[in-house]
Amino acid sequence: MKKIMLVEDDNSLAYGIHIALKSNNYNVIISKTISDGKKMVSNELFDLVILDIDLPDGSGYELCKYIRNRSDVPIIFLTGLNEEINIVTGLDMGADDYITKPFKLSVLISRMNAVFRRIDKKSYTRFISGDIQFYLNEARLTKNNEDISISITEYKLLKLLMENALTIITKEQILSNVWDVNENYVDENTIAVNIKRIRSKIEEDRTKPKYIKTIRGLGYTWDLRCDKQ
Repeated sequence: MKKIMLVEDDNSLAYGIHIALKSNNYNVIISKTISDGKKMVSNELFDLVILDIDLPDGSGYELCKYIRNRSDVPIIFLTGLNEEINIVTGLDMGADDYITKPFKLSVLISRMNAVFRRIDKKSYTRFISGDIQFYLNEARLTKNNEDISISITEYKLLKLLMENALTIITKEQILSNVWDVNENYVDENTIAVNIKRIRSKIEEDRTKPKYIKTIRGLGYTWDLRCDKQ
């Protein structure tokens, strides 16, 4: 089930969108302000963001910029501002689509599906961050062009962290993505052990990590920009 963040302060509209998307097997989390939206994208992983522009605490453009500096998650603007300059501004800031109000829910769902189809066609084969290069198809990690041996678990952890660079990945998200916790219980200490192993291979100073940082009480984050190719 894909997870959607809807940033919309109109309660009735937000409720209608929530019901429509839920009936199409989407999990929808609603935010009404920019500040709440920032908190959500910093602490949770989303498959798509639906974003209004006129919000109680400012412009949705601000939130779009905040998200784009941290994530490649698809963004669809959903707003009553239908002037050409507004549409161009939204798309130039990194939005994947722009829908003006009023609109039909069926159109929104079709546009969402179109975005997901485009995303699904993308096939990243390499992540580049600082002096680290991670070749997914080859399961090969290099630093300064020197190969670094990694285990299957380390591969999965690196992929999750680098795919979501600059975003906090919680321990729960790591457990569900890296280990099958439904069948096999994994102690949280196992995560720390594997993170420590990766740090020993990529960090210059494990006591002052540059790449993988611990966010106390929450989880971990890949703390440098990561380009995907």
